[in-house]
Amino acid sequence: MTIDDQARFAERIASHRKATPVVVPHYVNGKESFDGPLIEREDPSVPGTIVSGCHDAPDDLVLEAVAASRAAQKQWAKVPLAQRIEHVRRAIPLIESRIEDWAVRVAVEVGKPYAAARAEGAEVLAIVEQYTDYAAVPGAFEDERTPDPSGLAADSVLKPYGVFGAITPFNYPIVQAAGPVVAGVLAGNGVVVKTSHHGPWSGNAVAEFVRAMDLPVGLVNVIHGADDPGRALVSSDIDGICFTGSVSVGQSILRDFANGPYFRPVIAEMGGKNPVIVTDTADLELAAEGIVFSAFDLSGQKCSALSRVIVTPGAHDRLAELIAARVSKLQMTDPSHPNAFGGPVVTPEAADRHARLLGAAKKANFSVTTGITGDEGYFVPAVVVDGVPVEHDLATVEHFLPFLTISEVAGFEEAIEAANNTTMGLTAGIYTGDRAEAEHFLDTIEAGCVNVNVPGHATTGWWPGPQTFGGWKASGTTGKQTLGKWYFQLFAREQARKLPVELDSLLTY
Repeated sequence: MTIDDQARFAERIASHRKATPVVVPHYVNGKESFDGPLIEREDPSVPGTIVSGCHDAPDDLVLEAVAASRAAQKQWAKVPLAQRIEHVRRAIPLIESRIEDWAVRVAVEVGKPYAAARAEGAEVLAIVEQYTDYAAVPGAFEDERTPDPSGLAADSVLKPYGVFGAITPFNYPIVQAAGPVVAGVLAGNGVVVKTSHHGPWSGNAVAEFVRAMDLPVGLVNVIHGADDPGRALVSSDIDGICFTGSVSVGQSILRDFANGPYFRPVIAEMGGKNPVIVTDTADLELAAEGIVFSAFDLSGQKCSALSRVIVTPGAHDRLAELIAARVSKLQMTDPSHPNAFGGPVVTPEAADRHARLLGAAKKANFSVTTGITGDEGYFVPAVVVDGVPVEHDLATVEHFLPFLTISEVAGFEEAIEAANNTTMGLTAGIYTGDRAEAEHFLDTIEAGCVNVNVPGHATTGWWPGPQTFGGWKASGTTGKQTLGKWYFQLFAREQARKLPVELDSLLTY
């Protein structure tokens, strides 16, 4: 990022704040509509400044979206895979042209500074390129079996489920809509997206790049709103759900889907109470840098964020000192500010929760260090709390805020035990100079994404790039991860086929 990039970004933010708010339409069956009550989205950096809006989709519109997608999917499922790939790739030029525009949307709706805001478009581009590359590999959707003793042909193919719903979060409003849409369409499904009402203008980007794919009318539909449209989508006759959000909501969806006439897939990526272990042999400067970034990027409002440091006695005092020194200088302020490390939290309710956590830490007489905040918006300081027992609520409950605890334990084995003592298992990290400790960590840690001595990232650093992303235990439902070669296959189900050889040779997928 150059100084000029930041300056242009700041100018565009200022210009949009003065402009008429963008109210995005629902996109259903190829038509735009504004059904339902208006929901206004204020800029969390400048409360009271309305920057966007959407309408709370009524139940009948949700059902219309599902029906339209189902009708279009019947023909889409017959389109050969190579053609589906070609359609999806048509979106690449548009995505490349919209990266800076989408960054401004994310900045004013969610509060992301430039680098994080711009990454939204870059990650969408990575998703389209990687998933289409994976899908193009021979055998991605079919498996040639060994010759059948009867002389018949035998094969195994992946077939689409039908229509998937995608319920997306506020913190990655474009990326988390793009993933299930691209994967679902490549697998032959229709998709209905429900965006977050905290970022509807951002989430509406999916309707823009889907139109560039020139898909059948109605195959992908985008609806907006708060909780009710999501509930209507889950309770419809949808064939599967892709959900990103809290563990409690994800588990509720799983229960709903288990209570139907048959099981339907739930592809869920949920929360994390993510630890880093720092041992006596670690490079503590390296550890402190990685810890501070992973804990406070996006103001701690991401599921992969580090929230608890578990440290052995010989490293504790110096590590706590290094972390506190860095945190005291962190600025959580307007995204247009060149020194903004993070922006505001998403709502006043989130700011209130942060205040209660900070008050509880001080009341318990823990050692508390805070960073710097802006003046006007929902800005809360980065907080590091030292001396917290590993079993304390502050160190075990996911807060989804810029709030980090440091807990000292007796030794390395106790650190591993504490790190795994959670129902969640999304990300985890370790800083150590001992190869045996690193190997034991990799063998025993219960998390889907792990870092060992990674500069700048204690637990994060997964998007975009060559690594996959997903969680174990209550952090994920499938054991397969986004940005991986098996992810889009989750949107299809296997069918084993036996048929005459002459007929099999005529079939394509």
